[in-house]
Amino acid sequence: MRNFIKSFNGQAVLLVLATAVVYGLCINNLNLWSDEIYSVLMAKDSLPEMWRLLITEDSKPPLYYLYLKGIMALFPQAYEIWAAHFASFILLIGAQIFALTAVRRDFGDKIALWMAALSALMPCSLWLAFEVRTYMLSALLLFMALIYGLRLLETPRTADFVKFGVVTVLALYSHYYCAIWLMFLYAGILFCLIREKKFAIYSKKFLFTAGGAAVLFAPWLIVPLSTGGDISRFWYVNRDFVTVSPMFFLNPFEPEILQSSAFMATFFVTAAFSFVVWCGVFVLISADCKIKRLFWFAVCTFLCCYLLLIVLSDAIRPMVTARYLKIFALVWYLAGAVVLAEANHLGRAFGAAALLLFGFSYTDIREVSFDKGYTNAVHDIRTFIPKKEKLIVLDNSNLFCEYYLPEYTCLAAVNEYGEILRLPSILKHIDSYTEDISDTTFTLSLYNETTAEKNCLTYPSIYRRGQNLHLCKISKPVAAKLLDDSLNLRLKIYETH
Repeated sequence: MRNFIKSFNGQAVLLVLATAVVYGLCINNLNLWSDEIYSVLMAKDSLPEMWRLLITEDSKPPLYYLYLKGIMALFPQAYEIWAAHFASFILLIGAQIFALTAVRRDFGDKIALWMAALSALMPCSLWLAFEVRTYMLSALLLFMALIYGLRLLETPRTADFVKFGVVTVLALYSHYYCAIWLMFLYAGILFCLIREKKFAIYSKKFLFTAGGAAVLFAPWLIVPLSTGGDISRFWYVNRDFVTVSPMFFLNPFEPEILQSSAFMATFFVTAAFSFVVWCGVFVLISADCKIKRLFWFAVCTFLCCYLLLIVLSDAIRPMVTARYLKIFALVWYLAGAVVLAEANHLGRAFGAAALLLFGFSYTDIREVSFDKGYTNAVHDIRTFIPKKEKLIVLDNSNLFCEYYLPEYTCLAAVNEYGEILRLPSILKHIDSYTEDISDTTFTLSLYNETTAEKNCLTYPSIYRRGQNLHLCKISKPVAAKLLDDSLNLRLKIYETH
């Protein structure tokens, strides 16, 4: 047994099992924030309905919704929230297994073990493992694309080009940021092939792979181009991230899920890891050429993609938000894994610190995982508010009402930005803005107590995103004014666009 534990296979098995057990204890969360509700509602739609919504009102690539639909179909409806979180969790385990197999084959035991360990220990991984959005799927696909892409610089087989091409197409259909990152990856591979005088040998296969991926993704580009104008009416990314972007060099993935007493601890380990990556410039001076190439591809593709997004956000329109950048997390961790594997003393020190500080992160997410905010809100509403009452839903609480309270009549009000996360035409239980409000005495809000009344109950939400649900009792005049203002805003938006 002792020999097995000391072996690579033993360490790999123990690492995956430990991750599965530790993370598995947090997967019982019964809350979904608004974007996650959107994902679940989309996955529950029929395939024709999902397709209609994607090409008319959503425009996001469809792969994640199809994947989530498949996972949720394996479990009874009573466990659908659990299944939704589980869908991201198993992708993290998949990333570990890929590191312990494919990365090990190409770059050795140490890098493989460090990559698998980092994918479990870093604070961002806790966020990725439970978020019911595409980010974990996209992160895994980009990680795989990098490894398969670098194989093309050695002595590639036809199977290597096929794997690289397939993963590329899947990544493109998971998130639009993937296209920008893959552009730099393909450019880097092309540059190396030409520099090493291998392009003449593999030119046909490389061009066929790149061209095939572009052709297969091109039909989908019609969707965002045709619906982009509609999307801009109710959703945007602000410019704030551009001003704070230099913080990337210290902390590229803000652990926004971990903002309690453990926040500073998790911030420290994330910042320390960035320092480890930058140390790679000096640590890898004497490293094998293949190892250096892995490091520089991981760092440079991420940096180039990040900087281009910042430039585009500043010059054209804001398009960067912190959580989108988390799809590059595994690529960034791979760069750090290379440094830690080559620097034994640095690796041991960082490993001990990361393991210690992971305890803070895990304690925090356990608290979040067992949070009953939404559960309590639903119970109170169903207990004290008669179903004949109409609820006015503000900001993005229309999604909460749609998913958790389908038996109630809810009236969606447009906010000051005209933002509605999921348009009323998609929602099955949200009535039009012009409905009779004679029985409306309550509002629901996720962000602020936006009514003139202060008689509100607050229910904390998952992830501490500021989405604390406010249930407010309001007077008839306030209700009338809210809906009237909403209608006027809606007409103004319609006239503008």
